Amino acid sequence: MTIAWSSMSVREKSAWAMGTLMVAMAVWYFGRLGVSAWLPGHSLPMGDLVAYLFLTITGSIVVQVLLAIANRGEAGAAPDERENAASARAVAWAGHVLTAVIAGALLWFMAHRDGMMLFHSLFAGLLASQTVVHWGTAWLLRRGF
Repeated sequence: MTIAWSSMSVREKSAWAMGTLMVAMAVWYFGRLGVSAWLPGHSLPMGDLVAYLFLTITGSIVVQVLLAIANRGEAGAAPDERENAASARAVAWAGHVLTAVIAGALLWFMAHRDGMMLFHSLFAGLLASQTVVHWGTAWLLRRGF
C-alpha cells in the first residue's frame, strides 16, 4: 500500500497524523514511567500525566491547524459517505479493542488488587483504541471498501 500525502483527503491526512500523535505520546508517557508503571505499589505520577495531557492536546491543535491551513478549501467541508462509513467501522473496531482491554484489566485487578496497574491498563487501552480509530479510519479510506 503506497501512501501519497498529496493524493489524500484532509480527513485521511488527519487520521494518519492523529494516529501517529497518539502512538508517539503513548510511547513518550510509558517510556517516562518505564517498568515502574507495571509494578504493584507505585503511585500515580501526576506530573507525567498532566504533561502527557498538555502535550497531546497541544499537538492535536497544532496538527489540525496545520492541516486546515494546508487544505483550506477542503478542511471545512462535511465528510462524505465514504468517510462517514470508514470512521464508523474504525470506531466499532476500537470499541472491541477497548472492551477486550477493560475485561482483561478488570480480571487482572480482581486477581491482584493493584489499582495503579488497573489505571495504567485502562489508560493504555484508551490510547490503543484511539489509535485504532485514527489509523483504522485512515487505512479504510486508503484501502477503500
